[in-house]
Amino acid sequence: MVDDSPDKYAASAEEAKRIHEIVRSRAIGLGFETFEVHFGKDSTGEPAVWISFILDRRFPTDKESVRRLSKLGRTVKAALFETNISRIPYVRFRERQEAAS
Repeated sequence: MVDDSPDKYAASAEEAKRIHEIVRSRAIGLGFETFEVHFGKDSTGEPAVWISFILDRRFPTDKESVRRLSKLGRTVKAALFETNISRIPYVRFRERQEAAS
């Protein structure tokens, strides 16, 4: 029997705090402060963490801005791998959603 319950992939409080601290310390240094972290399993069934950086609608999409985002993704993933977290990190970027009126 396979245990595929959501709790199996939940992060412990200590692991979640450590991941948040690592992401925050790298992101703030590169000028990105708003992000969300979600834990679960990836498409291969491995424990994973998704870090979503929330971008303002007005965030530029020029070459330099794309380089900054790429650098942020590489920096965060490298820091997480260096600390030997037990999850595969995925970094993504999404636009801030406006509240519905």
